[in-house]
Amino acid sequence: PSHSRSSIIMQHLLHILALSLGSTTKDAPTFHCAPMQCYTNQPLRKLFHLLSPSSIKWTEMEKLDDIFPKTKSVDYLQNNLEKRLGSPQSYDETNLVLQLGSNDPDRLKVCVEHAVQSYSFRELNLNCGCPAIESGGASTYGASLMKQPQLTASLVDSVRRGLEAGISSESDRPNISVKCRIGVFDDAEQMRPLDEGDYDYLKEYITAIHNAGANHVVLHARPAILSGLSPVKNRIIPTLDYDFVRSIAADFKGKVDITLNGGITSLTQLNSLRSDTSSPISNYMAGRWSLRRPLDLVGVEGLINDESSASLKETNTITTALENYIDYALTMTTLPSHKQRFTSADLCLPLYLAVEQLKDDWDYDEEDNPSEDPPLLSYDEIESLYDVVRDGITSLQECCNKGGKKSKNSSNAYKLISTSIKSLAGTKVVNKWKRNRAEL
Repeated sequence: PSHSRSSIIMQHLLHILALSLGSTTKDAPTFHCAPMQCYTNQPLRKLFHLLSPSSIKWTEMEKLDDIFPKTKSVDYLQNNLEKRLGSPQSYDETNLVLQLGSNDPDRLKVCVEHAVQSYSFRELNLNCGCPAIESGGASTYGASLMKQPQLTASLVDSVRRGLEAGISSESDRPNISVKCRIGVFDDAEQMRPLDEGDYDYLKEYITAIHNAGANHVVLHARPAILSGLSPVKNRIIPTLDYDFVRSIAADFKGKVDITLNGGITSLTQLNSLRSDTSSPISNYMAGRWSLRRPLDLVGVEGLINDESSASLKETNTITTALENYIDYALTMTTLPSHKQRFTSADLCLPLYLAVEQLKDDWDYDEEDNPSEDPPLLSYDEIESLYDVVRDGITSLQECCNKGGKKSKNSSNAYKLISTSIKSLAGTKVVNKWKRNRAEL
């Protein structure tokens, strides 16, 4: 089986390399790991960074009502930032975008001013695309802001003024961006194909936020449905329209960078999009793919840096990334209790996602999955990575004083790791992860 798997891998890598070599290089588009509630906290961003340092990582959407309520002081805001990002003295994240959700220009300005005085970000982003009530959209902000261009522009202006107040040197200030959809409907019954009127409205919306200070817009290539669809269905039922995004990018070329978000699920697809030298798209973003297959970020790193992939090199990179992440998790676990910011579940989630991908790749059958990219790793390589994760989980169990089985029977590797993760994170939590992953 290993010989057959290796042949499939080599064919896949040669195909991607051929696509890359067949294109002429323009300013190479980079890759954004999308913000995802309850996922893209610091532990998962740490693993993403170890796998792909060049990719741009995003925080979860931080709702201003959570981190800086109207009745609270700036000290309360600072404390919440430290819970999410660590102390300013130890902060070392790079290529990070802080996403904020708000409809209050005054508080937003104060929040931005103090955040950038303590932490460095690549970009400050205003969420205008999330339709989920529980994630801060629908009724007050998120995607509902697309129906209020003047308020959105005022919020962007508040971010700009906050940056000016917090950082004196213009060259040192992060970029300002907005993440939104290509359209918005109040409910599912109103949903229809977008037309020229919708396009003109989006152009006017982007013009308003650009004039207020935003130079980057991330467009999810689906309209948002504010009520009547669950968050999961909002990512599936509305139709993807990449041509809509390409046309907007062409109209704003040289003024606003446009990043395409939505529906990107594989290295082959990402490379095909990046290799289109006629496309005006500046960058690409994916979220669910990064959760379902986080180890693919090693391949993304190769695409960003125009490197030809090699299975051995990728295995070594993944091994090193997992080992370094485990060291980080152990360090977080052994901090004094008053300095600990993450639960065992927070620290186990990245390892759980990696293990689930390894299991999927082990079970991969080309005949059953003809439209999917074949795994980048051979069976022997997957077994080797199982050993790395299993040893790391065992060390975490010891740190947390939770016993676990230490058998190294590789045929039971997945089951043993799964059991160990449940002992650390809790069975209910892991079952929730499994249900959520099934929806990706």
